[in-house]
Amino acid sequence: MLTTSKTVLTATALLISSWVSANVKVDFETPVSTSDMQAKLAIEQNGLNELVAELSRQYFPFNNTLTIQYGGEDGPLYDPEQHKIHIPYNFYIDSLNYFLSNDYEKKYSKPAQQGAMDTLLHTLLHEAGHAYVADYALPILGKEEDAVDNFAAVIMLNYVEGGADAAISAADMFSFESEDRPEYYNFFEYIGEHSFDLQRYFSTLCLVYGSEPDNYPSLLDEIEAEYREEQKQKCELTFEQIDTNWKQVLGLKQVDH
Repeated sequence: MLTTSKTVLTATALLISSWVSANVKVDFETPVSTSDMQAKLAIEQNGLNELVAELSRQYFPFNNTLTIQYGGEDGPLYDPEQHKIHIPYNFYIDSLNYFLSNDYEKKYSKPAQQGAMDTLLHTLLHEAGHAYVADYALPILGKEEDAVDNFAAVIMLNYVEGGADAAISAADMFSFESEDRPEYYNFFEYIGEHSFDLQRYFSTLCLVYGSEPDNYPSLLDEIEAEYREEQKQKCELTFEQIDTNWKQVLGLKQVDH
């Protein structure tokens, strides 16, 4: 679907279409519990896999077929040896429970189920970012985890209808997980490959704000007032830089925001 400013894709529109991306394959392991079955059904009916496959076909095609595997205990993660993304069913269930327990629908007028699906979409694109880096042997200067967080955000903000709101939901999930942690981090987390959850939360919100500051004037209001305006300006510059760099890597044209 075309608009005046960006090419956007929706999951619902793709539900009735056949898979046009020959380089993305999806496998579902047999559910072993009622919650697994509920997760499998919700994911199938939402159309996220078709959406990711179409996004890949248009914007980040793979040389080698990428498999998205649902089920099992490991993940979410990308396995470079098998060129496979692993997503346990309980990832969706755990996400849904976070959104339900935080009264997401009451606070944001958005169903908890949608928040969980938005989180899953961001996660699929994050892992697809890892897969793309591996498939093309891309040089990454800095943390790859941060780079593919940015990849997921750029794809959602530019090419998914409602992608900004979906990215905000994914950011909220980082915030929920951060609240579950103690007031300190252990040694492993300080040397780990991921940034802290609260950093990922603000980094994602920064990109959303930077992409369309007029549409989200209060998005960064959590920042102390004395730093807020300076940070807003930085977020606009940060989005422009990250957006330009990823589009250059992907060979995509710039999209006017």
